[in-house]
Amino acid sequence: MTRIDVPLIDCHTHIGRLPGVVGEMFQPEDLLYIAEREGARFMLASSATATTVAQRLATDETLAMVARHGDRLGGLLWVNPHDPAWQDDVERAARAGFYGIKIHPTLDHYAVTQEALDAVFSCARERAWPILTHADADGSPMSSAKYEPLIRAYPDVTLILAHLRLEAIPLAKRYDNVWVDTTYVDPMRVELGIDALGPTKILFGSDACEGFDVGHAVARERPPRSYAGIVAGYRARGITEAALEQVCYTNAKRLFNLQHV
Repeated sequence: MTRIDVPLIDCHTHIGRLPGVVGEMFQPEDLLYIAEREGARFMLASSATATTVAQRLATDETLAMVARHGDRLGGLLWVNPHDPAWQDDVERAARAGFYGIKIHPTLDHYAVTQEALDAVFSCARERAWPILTHADADGSPMSSAKYEPLIRAYPDVTLILAHLRLEAIPLAKRYDNVWVDTTYVDPMRVELGIDALGPTKILFGSDACEGFDVGHAVARERPPRSYAGIVAGYRARGITEAALEQVCYTNAKRLFNLQHV
C-alpha cells in the first residue's frame, strides 16, 4: 500500500450502519486501519446509524469512538431534525469535545428550509460548531442553493457543502462562512473548484470507508480507493503541491482548530 506523501486531514468520514446495505457497518478501527496504513493524520467522523437506526445510538457510537481514539478520530454529531430529542445529544457531544455537526437532508428526508434547520443552525452558532452537510444534486430540494437564506441568516456559522456541486461554488465565492469538500468528487471537478475558489475554500473528504482496504471482507464491494490514488488524480490535473497541502491539511486544521494534528 502506497502511503500518502502530503499531510492529510479527512474531514468527512463515517462509522456505523450504512444505508442501503443490510449488515454493512464500519467501526472506528476500520478508520484507524486506513489512517495507519495510508498515513492520514486525523479523521472527523459521524455515525450513519443516525439515519439507519436511531440518532441516540449513533451518538453513543461516536462518543465511544472519541473516548477510545480521540487522538486520531474526532467526532461530528449527526443531527436528524425530525428526531424530537436530537437536542438531548448536544450537551453530551460538547462535553466529549466534538468538532461540529453533520446533517444529511436527503437520507433523513427533509427539504432544506429555514423552518427545518433554524434550530440546528442556532445550535451550531451557540457551540461555535461548523456544519457539514450533504449537498444533493443541483436543482433538488436539498441542493446547495437552498442553503442561501440560512447562510445569510447565520453569517457566523461555518457551512461546508459536501461534494463540490456546481451550485456550491458561487456560494463559497460570495460568503466567507461557506466552504466545499472533495468527497466523492472526480479530480477534474476539484481542479475546477480550485480554479474558481482558490485552494483556501476547499477541504478534503472521502465519505464512508467503501472502496478502501479496511483489513477484512465487507458486505458490498466497491471500486478500490486509497488516499494516495485520490491525490495522484489531483496531481494529474496539474494541482500544485502548495494547493494540495491547503486542501488536504491546512484548511481543516485551521477551520476545526486542530492544533494538535
